[in-house]
Amino acid sequence: MTTTKSHESEVPASREAISAAADLWIRQFINHLEVHALDAIHDLSPQASVSESRVATARAVFETFLDSGMEFESVIELFGRVAVERRLVTAACNEELNQRRFELIDKEIQGSLTPGESLELAGLTRMMRDQVDSEANLPFEGARALHRKLLGFESMGGPA
Repeated sequence: MTTTKSHESEVPASREAISAAADLWIRQFINHLEVHALDAIHDLSPQASVSESRVATARAVFETFLDSGMEFESVIELFGRVAVERRLVTAACNEELNQRRFELIDKEIQGSLTPGESLELAGLTRMMRDQVDSEANLPFEGARALHRKLLGFESMGGPA
């Protein structure tokens, strides 16, 4: 029995949910990652340990994000956010996450923040900023009440 492989230019049904721009970005990211990974391999000694290989791979991923146009701090925040999200059990623990962020800020001020905690702090800060900037925090109910009040004022002959 023979099977045919789809052409690279064809979009599999599983990828129909993402935009063409997102698909292109992912493909370019993978191409750049491959180049950076190959460069990293060439820089390793033949006796490189698994730990050294992991560091080289992490550098390749980091460099690829920088190549994609992201700022250094944004890449740090992105990795921090992914690390924090990986640890989350539920998304309903915003108060706990914010408390943890405060603890890490205190450690940063005291100069005792570890590199891992620094990454965690960057991720928690990015998540907090995203939450503050989200539509969930917009005062829609208050705006609706004001709108109803103004509509009522207008119907009573007030200025339009």
